[in-house]
Amino acid sequence: MSQPTAQKPKRWQYLIDVASLEPNDATPVELGNRVMAVYDTNEGIFVSDARCTHAGANLCDGYFDGKYIECPLHQGLFDATTGKAVAAPVTRNLRLYENRTVDGKLQILV
Repeated sequence: MSQPTAQKPKRWQYLIDVASLEPNDATPVELGNRVMAVYDTNEGIFVSDARCTHAGANLCDGYFDGKYIECPLHQGLFDATTGKAVAAPVTRNLRLYENRTVDGKLQILV
């Protein structure tokens, strides 16, 4: 019988300087081989993978109204503050990453 593999402990990873974010918009940020979407909302900063859960389009290319991000490919809609899929054709929520700001630098827990 094989032993379960231990999960790697999560750690805080630098993502971007807060001053470099597009104000009230979605900013794409590369992290290794992934592209993250950083949303500057009235409720704070939120971070998700940039790829739509429906067809993989880059959400940062879509319309953002300060709370909702619309996929540029099929106009599916997500709540950027919760990750919730709120309009068809998307049905799977976005994964949001815990984040914090330290000395003007945005970090996510990965």
